[in-house]
Amino acid sequence: MRRRLLLIAVTLLVVGGVVLLSWASRATPHVRDHVVAALNAHFDSQVGLESLQAAIFPHPAVSGSGLTLRHRGRTDVPPLITIDSFSASASAFGLMGKPLHLRDVALEGLQIHIPPGGLNGPDAPKDSGARDFVDPHAVTTSGDSMGPVVKSLIIDHIVSKQARLEIASSKPGKLPRIFDIDNLVVNGFAPTGGASFHAGLTNPVPKGRIETSGVFGPWNGSEPELTPIRGEYAFKDADLDVIKGIGGILSSVGRYQGVLRRVAVEGQTETPDFSIDISGQPVPLSTKFKAIVDGTSGDTYLEQVEAKLGESTIIAKGSVIRAEEVKGRRVALDVHVDHARLEDLMRLAVKSPKPPLVGRVDLQTSFLLPAGKTDVIDRLQLNGRFKLAQARFTNFDVQKRINVLSKRGQGDEAADGSGPGVVSNLTGRFTLRDARLDFSDLTFAVPGAVVQLAGSYDLRGEIIDMAGDLLVDASLADMTSGFKSVLARVAQPFFRKPGGGSRLPIRISGTRGNPTFGLDVKRVFRRGNDKEKT
Repeated sequence: MRRRLLLIAVTLLVVGGVVLLSWASRATPHVRDHVVAALNAHFDSQVGLESLQAAIFPHPAVSGSGLTLRHRGRTDVPPLITIDSFSASASAFGLMGKPLHLRDVALEGLQIHIPPGGLNGPDAPKDSGARDFVDPHAVTTSGDSMGPVVKSLIIDHIVSKQARLEIASSKPGKLPRIFDIDNLVVNGFAPTGGASFHAGLTNPVPKGRIETSGVFGPWNGSEPELTPIRGEYAFKDADLDVIKGIGGILSSVGRYQGVLRRVAVEGQTETPDFSIDISGQPVPLSTKFKAIVDGTSGDTYLEQVEAKLGESTIIAKGSVIRAEEVKGRRVALDVHVDHARLEDLMRLAVKSPKPPLVGRVDLQTSFLLPAGKTDVIDRLQLNGRFKLAQARFTNFDVQKRINVLSKRGQGDEAADGSGPGVVSNLTGRFTLRDARLDFSDLTFAVPGAVVQLAGSYDLRGEIIDMAGDLLVDASLADMTSGFKSVLARVAQPFFRKPGGGSRLPIRISGTRGNPTFGLDVKRVFRRGNDKEKT
């Protein structure tokens, strides 16, 4: 009896071993069919696979090389995903069961390529039924007794130490934008529900480190741009010096949520040493922003940006769009500044550590920064208006002249500029193009006098070229004494202002550090000739 039981046990063991070996020998084609079908369905793509091996002993595992996914079977663009090689561990039931369930997957040489215009751009196939790959809703068989292949794939843990995201330009001949991704970790990859992820990547311009984590998916195979995503990010040590014309080290943190085509982002930035090369003076700059980002193109639409420059607040909204014709992005904003400190703004544009003017300023302007390689100050375009109130000049000699102008404008011919400094009000319209500020309707007012000017200021050479009129409440005779007052009475008819007082044509020229202020002699003679003709 004992011998009979032993014989039965040995027989069962041999038969079981034969069955298990037969099962293991057919694992590779089964797993291959399962992987290809699952990826076809999940990514709505045609799958290519150079090699795949599945093993049961000593531990269930699968490995392979040359994996490619062509979204909607497109051959006119590089594959959506390429993987040089991969390996995975599994349980026996996970490897042979339905769905295919892998535990830990390691990827080497992962590359993701977004074609021009996005995955569903104008050149993408419109009729998915014409694609020559497996219908993602069908069930196929592997051709053996192991039964139908169920198109689902579950992966507990995916790791890719090095990967690359490449977003192609829609402009022929233009280089793509490339993001290097390292330490990509994905947990809970499945046909339904989102997968959690963490990744580190290098932003190309400005170059800096981004750490991000969140939930991605489930992948929308037919409309990838509608794939959900949410998470948080930290952008550190971004060197703004690589953007010609500005400088500083930027850091940013925030969160995002939406679908790839429309991701809502909220965050804040800190740049403690922001500067523009033309002045070279660092100013602390911080921002809070809300934006909509197209994750397939990187285009950003700023719903609101609140920037703090020194102690002044700047409000802006607009867009940051990738340029079609040159490298970089086109920044277009509407900017509002209310009751800001003038000295905070002037530190960005004036080389002197001491601002020439202090006071409060209101400003509204359009802001356009075309893409390009030249300095920011040469590309920046502004068009707006401003109002400067309660301003004083920090240069003693200049402020003294303003005091004299005010007192003599009120008829004090003995004014010497002593006493408390008068405050000035300045309003006008301006445009900035090619590093040159052009002013129109520029009005400078102090008690007893108003200066009306138009002209330009070269930001690089700091050269002033302005002309206009000085309007004072007093007559020329009241502003002078002695023999000069006699000459002033003779000349007064040529300079009389309607309603009383005097109107003198003036010109301001020279440099910011050494300006010249005086009568515009040519206009004086021209006005005299006009008087004689009438």
